[in-house]
Amino acid sequence: MAEGRKTRKKQETDLKGNVSGWHVYKDERGRAVYYDVFSKTGYILANNEDRYKQFSMRFVMGAIGFILMLMFDMPIWLCVLAGVAVYGFLEFRFRRFLKNLVRIENFKCNEKMKSEASIKTLDTNKIILKMVLLLALAVLIIINAYNENYTGWMLTLNYVISALTFIFALYHAKELISRKISKRFR
Repeated sequence: MAEGRKTRKKQETDLKGNVSGWHVYKDERGRAVYYDVFSKTGYILANNEDRYKQFSMRFVMGAIGFILMLMFDMPIWLCVLAGVAVYGFLEFRFRRFLKNLVRIENFKCNEKMKSEASIKTLDTNKIILKMVLLLALAVLIIINAYNENYTGWMLTLNYVISALTFIFALYHAKELISRKISKRFR
């Protein structure tokens, strides 16, 4: 009986939005479900949210592998190969992870899990810390580009990464402001 309560509590946590993403939806019970567009199958993420979060950034990790190799003045083909290898390895591990989850055949995508919900579960101090670190990263990327005397597409890539990082920081600031406003009206 106690185990049933724990499961219900964990499912209620799912409703709060601990996990979100491009292909994460809610099922009729309110559980987070990853929808695989290739197999048209849903995978229930209950009790596996933290593991899913590790794999949800597999494309970004591949891009980071590419950028790190590029920083060591490696040939572009080797950088691309390293990025694809990192992504391929993580994708392979992700597919093995999905095999361990409960499957829902012919899952109908109804309600998408909102990405704001995952930020709402964070503590205010963590949101402030993430916002400050993202702003610092945006500035440091530009400073590094000038220190390394990047030109052409490499300079443009640094500007794009810096702009995206700044947008994520603003996204966290928006959540922080909306949290403060909602506390005032309670």
